[in-house]
Amino acid sequence: MYLRLFIAYDGTDFAGFQKQPNRRTVQGELEHHLQHLLGPGTVYGASRTDAGVHARGQVVVWTGRVAVPIEKIVAVMNRRLPSDLVIRHVDWVPETFRPTYDAQAKYYSYRIWRGSSVPWPGTARYVAIIERPLSWVTLNQAARLIVGQHDFWAFRSEGSSAQTTIRHVFLSKWTMEDEGNIWRYDIGADGFLYHMVRRLVGAMILCAERGDISLIHHGLEHPRSAKVGFVAPAKGLILERIDYDNT
Repeated sequence: MYLRLFIAYDGTDFAGFQKQPNRRTVQGELEHHLQHLLGPGTVYGASRTDAGVHARGQVVVWTGRVAVPIEKIVAVMNRRLPSDLVIRHVDWVPETFRPTYDAQAKYYSYRIWRGSSVPWPGTARYVAIIERPLSWVTLNQAARLIVGQHDFWAFRSEGSSAQTTIRHVFLSKWTMEDEGNIWRYDIGADGFLYHMVRRLVGAMILCAERGDISLIHHGLEHPRSAKVGFVAPAKGLILERIDYDNT
């Protein structure tokens, strides 16, 4: 059996999830502290979030031995981990469990700041500040176009290793938080391409600026014609949850 960990982190000071030489990463930090407590082993994650991207519901597995009682691991590890990385829950999974390929659905949120003044520092770490005029109606119209099974080739960045660019999006909507100061986008799908969420947000922002949803429509109807939108800033993005058959 492998130990599965549900973790959360503030991505501001991490160079992404995946280990990199001489860089502070989530995988590297977590693996280091688990090895110090439990001995040799490796951490594998479900989603390789980019530098600056946050997570409330990242899922990882630990492949090494677990000599500490499982009910004590969360408390013991959270005393050792830095303040921007926490373990929320642990359980056992079969050694055949693959956190990436066994995922049934992933959910992300993205927040943009629409307040008349700058956000306080605690909020500023988790929102992209967009000051130009945007149409709330157009933004929601664009979000509704994204629901369904589409080829999202136009909404990915180079570097994606996915075998197919077709994804099924079953949740795509905007809501307001903090008395309208924060506009929140939620998206759920059976999987995502590299930069897909941030490009979709960038494209929707352009649509809302122009009051016209044709940019999104063209990217979905003619996916191989050109890349669409821009990659929205990393700090507005949060990996909210990953669903599996047994959770």
